[in-house]
Amino acid sequence: MKKIYLSLVFILLSVTAALTTAGPQWLRLKGAETEKFRYMIEVPVTNPYQMANYVGWLHQNEFDVAGFNWKKKQIEVITTNDGIKKLEAAKFRGKIISRRGPGGNNEALDPRYLNPQKVEEKLKALNARFPNQTRLEQIGTSFQGRPVWALLISSTPNPQTAEFYQKPSLIFDGMHHAREVMTSEVVMDVADSLLNPQIRRDPRWKILLDNWNIWLVPMLNVDGNNIVWTQDKWWRKNAHGENGGTYGVDLNRNYSFKWNACNGSSGATGSETYRGAQAASEPESSALMNLALKVIPTASLSYHSYSELVLYPYGCKGVFTGENALLSKIGVELAQILPSDSGDGHYTPGTPWQLLYSVDGDSSTFMFGEFGALAYTFEVNQEFQPPYDLRDPTLVKHRKAWAYFLNRMNQNLLTVKVIDGKTGQPAQAQLTIANIILGQGEKPYRTNFGGYYFKVLDPGKYTFGVMLKDGRKAQFEVEMKGAPVQQVITVN
Repeated sequence: MKKIYLSLVFILLSVTAALTTAGPQWLRLKGAETEKFRYMIEVPVTNPYQMANYVGWLHQNEFDVAGFNWKKKQIEVITTNDGIKKLEAAKFRGKIISRRGPGGNNEALDPRYLNPQKVEEKLKALNARFPNQTRLEQIGTSFQGRPVWALLISSTPNPQTAEFYQKPSLIFDGMHHAREVMTSEVVMDVADSLLNPQIRRDPRWKILLDNWNIWLVPMLNVDGNNIVWTQDKWWRKNAHGENGGTYGVDLNRNYSFKWNACNGSSGATGSETYRGAQAASEPESSALMNLALKVIPTASLSYHSYSELVLYPYGCKGVFTGENALLSKIGVELAQILPSDSGDGHYTPGTPWQLLYSVDGDSSTFMFGEFGALAYTFEVNQEFQPPYDLRDPTLVKHRKAWAYFLNRMNQNLLTVKVIDGKTGQPAQAQLTIANIILGQGEKPYRTNFGGYYFKVLDPGKYTFGVMLKDGRKAQFEVEMKGAPVQQVITVN
């Protein structure tokens, strides 16, 4: 497959640097009236777990942590003069690397990066060019009225057909946080790569594309990204506000599963990790949740920046999932595929609380807790707005990682078709796996609307329970041997 990865030919689309103007323009951003600094702190660490102690302290004290590099012993925060004084009082040593004056951007963002208008244009162009392999859906509308788009890539792109539900779904998403511009580039590259005619002719790739429904949400936080382009290059949250002002909600602390569960977010509107007034309060996070509830994902890949990490659930300190062995194993494999931008090693795998700090209400926790999906978050690059000449190297390395992930899942995939013994028709059902402990309030596993359930499992024997909506039950055993397994269960 390596040759295939490296020989991908991009589909280049004409784009414009014009900024989107849809939706109301808030006049006042909370915090924008204050001078802020990108401030690089030096810390004495020798491994990423030591770094987590410092990052955790900064997070607990409401500092905006942009990212870190434990190999260089550096943490970047975005803060004010008062924040720098607080850091100095706490004996942190650091230096200012750039500033943003009151009321606007001081540095221009490279106009070649994607903005909401460019993303919409590219998605519509791909859908028009490949109508038989794609489906473009508006899955939501942002706080300021912009569309949130999802592109389905599949050999069976019509969700109204039985064939659609006979395949598992994988959801890619980018730009939960408005300033993380590389993340939309990575997700759009998935579309450009998978729809490339040369790739689709290769039989090894054709097997994967014929077997999966791949959903792409390149830019979830469309309002926030518009703010990045028009008002504040360092803006992180969405555009939630009131009374003519914008304070924003951190979309990646707003999901319903484990929302406000472990001090992994803030209840203060001025915080960069403000979780919102209630779970799923934001239209953008709700859009991704509703997409997932419709397709019942088998896996999820979410892109953020920065720090060069591969993160997996859970976010709350000291808590592992009942599938931590598998999540950790694949996390290590993915990290080894991803070399650092500086060439001095690879990405680091782990849970958020092991490598960063406690996180609650995040998308990966939702995808795992709600569906049992293999869910990973990639923190890309060594700064949250890297030079544009790092774009192609970033896309190439992550193309290898997600392609490997697709192959890895395909080789260890269990497909269960549930049949109602009374009608002989596929049936929706709940499932349990005796070997996997669900100890954190996770939802029962469930089939999709076509009566199919998909699960990636390590080799071993597994005991399943199946229950239909009317209470009828069945039990079966499956042995996984490192190859795909298909099982049909009739519940009488």
